[in-house]
Amino acid sequence: MLNIGVMGLGTIATKAYLPVYAAMQDQVNWRLMTRNEEKLHRLGQQFNLPIAGNNVAALDVLPLDAVMIHTPTKTHYDLVRHFLNKGISVFVDKPLATNIDQVKDLYALADKQGVLLTVGFNRRFAPLHQTLAQQSDKTAVRVMKTRLDQPDEPFHALYDLMIHPVDTALALAGFPETAKVDHFAIQKNAAGQLLRAEVALSAPHMMVSAGIDEAAGANLEEATVTTSHGIYRVQDLSRLITIQGTTQTQTYPSDWAPILVTRGFSPLVHAFVDAVVNHGDNPVSPQTSILSHQVIAELAAQALS
Repeated sequence: MLNIGVMGLGTIATKAYLPVYAAMQDQVNWRLMTRNEEKLHRLGQQFNLPIAGNNVAALDVLPLDAVMIHTPTKTHYDLVRHFLNKGISVFVDKPLATNIDQVKDLYALADKQGVLLTVGFNRRFAPLHQTLAQQSDKTAVRVMKTRLDQPDEPFHALYDLMIHPVDTALALAGFPETAKVDHFAIQKNAAGQLLRAEVALSAPHMMVSAGIDEAAGANLEEATVTTSHGIYRVQDLSRLITIQGTTQTQTYPSDWAPILVTRGFSPLVHAFVDAVVNHGDNPVSPQTSILSHQVIAELAAQALS
């Protein structure tokens, strides 16, 4: 049995990860840690997961094989570095850091220590997105995420929201090594909040674009792959639309498919645990993660200039 610590029990951890951990107790001894004592004991009881304590020291005394870090982004660099230095594999929510040099530094340290550093890009593991990724003869990839009316501070919007469509678009394109950024587009409101952002990249025989719109009048996440044999579109990770000639079909996940499977969280956690157990390849490779962080870093530099 693996021993894995879990740090940070906020909204995403509670909704997206703790149910997955609770269902994997036949494979992993999980140990919860958060500073909020009330939350620690309440969630431990709710998900029937044992607790470690309310500080990092409580995890440091345990024989951990890995740690799952769900704490705020600003804490990631120091916490990830702390556990990598102890020779412990790390899973951490995106973004790994908001400084590209820190991102590269942490991956270099993980490589030196011979352990995994996996960033939680769950959308790569959504089954319908994987269907798009498997299509041949792609000519264009476009991923867009819109919100009803939630303008945000630019730096936070890019690293918290824009990083998802950027990473998804690159994943659907197969992370082409020769991809290059053609242009960025940023639009703000009078208060300096980010309304819209887009990035366009080119690769051999393919155009790739990703964007967010925080005042679109609707909440929607849409990924579209255009090929020589049809158009394939996934909406909100839960509906696949296939258009070939004049024929259009729609495919949905099985009624029995849990939402944390369709959204990629469960497959990602299982892939990480399997990699730790079997000393396998990183399910989110460092090179691809660095590329996604690099694109966001360039976009953030433009947004703040």
